[in-house]
Amino acid sequence: MKIGSAFPRLLENRYPYVEPGYPLLTVLNLLRASDTPAVPLHEGLTSSRSVSGFSSLSKLIELPAESFESFLEGPCENAAKKVDTFGMDDDLEKLLEAYKKRMLGVSLVNGVVGGEPRFSLVGLKDLLSLYQTGQFASDLSVQDVSSEIFSLPGTTTVRDSLAAMFRLRHRSVFISGDRSYVSDRTIIDRVFDPGFLQPHHQQPTVAAFDAQIGTLDRTTPTEIGPLTGLRAAAMKVRSEWGTCLTLRDMNALVTPWDLVMKPWESGKLKIRRRS
Repeated sequence: MKIGSAFPRLLENRYPYVEPGYPLLTVLNLLRASDTPAVPLHEGLTSSRSVSGFSSLSKLIELPAESFESFLEGPCENAAKKVDTFGMDDDLEKLLEAYKKRMLGVSLVNGVVGGEPRFSLVGLKDLLSLYQTGQFASDLSVQDVSSEIFSLPGTTTVRDSLAAMFRLRHRSVFISGDRSYVSDRTIIDRVFDPGFLQPHHQQPTVAAFDAQIGTLDRTTPTEIGPLTGLRAAAMKVRSEWGTCLTLRDMNALVTPWDLVMKPWESGKLKIRRRS
């Protein structure tokens, strides 16, 4: 199936983007204010790089504290990462293979609408909609694709939590002994809250990274039964504000990666044209 068949109207709406040179802090505030997973860089006629919270935070915690301000005020491309790019006529399976290879559930799709170059990000949460249209189907249940919950004590600092998240490639971490979690977006909201960044505050970004994750706003995901089908789970994830669902009476969760990539890699995901 072609990407354009799965998402025929993908390029009709303008996707938010920035030009190189925009201050990184401006882009991060755009991410804070929207449900956008990343912001593409418009470079020439196409785009092949984007700025995400994950890419920015991974660079930021590697810097000495005295370099935080110049990094945030510097050009956003310093925190950009290359992503795979596709056209509307490329196979959807090719997109999934790129996700698998890069272990990154987002890619750019470039095209032309009315003679004008357009591009859009396509992430795993977008692909969940294909269960609703019948283009994705699977006989598996969520217990077949679930992942073990990753948790840390609430006393763990934001800095140490991020280091573990980057190492294990998790976008969220649960608080030990609790069924709630903080995500990279939660951390962005804290680190780049205007209250922390006011000039009269002493080293605001350092203070944010030294905060304990137990003090951050948490998300409590919806619980579902372990025999719930993937279609029902996919629709629930799309309707919820969050990145996962937990399985009742189990130390397990399901994310968009679990719902799409695991059945596809095991040969248990059926892909068909829209009926």
